[in-house]
Amino acid sequence: MARPKLEATLRALVQAAVYLASADGKVAELEVETLVDDLRAVIARSVGMENLDEYAKVSVLLDEARQGVQALATHGPAEFLAGIAAVLEGDFRRDALKIALDVVRSDGDISDAEIRALEALATAVGLPASDVLEKL
Repeated sequence: MARPKLEATLRALVQAAVYLASADGKVAELEVETLVDDLRAVIARSVGMENLDEYAKVSVLLDEARQGVQALATHGPAEFLAGIAAVLEGDFRRDALKIALDVVRSDGDISDAEIRALEALATAVGLPASDVLEKL
């Protein structure tokens, strides 16, 4: 995958996780740690461990997450999700849902708002929400 496309995919994965993490109105530290760990694993699979820090430095991921929170507030959920869906392809759609699910589970408390956000994310990327919800 070409670097610009991979960077756009990484940004969309971060945004998907941010969307879920902020669904209940608070982002727990454990959610952020889960987001970073999961993203690095996905990117390592794509570019190899030897190139991981080139593409997915923790500081860059945290900056992307902050920008995602601002973009969500600026554009609103519908436009934000449409932007994510426009970028994610193939297995990265499932990766987005897996990361988002891990983020939701990480603090041990899955709110109704997080479930609704997870359903909206699944729908936006064209995957059945039931596949994700049965894993809760």
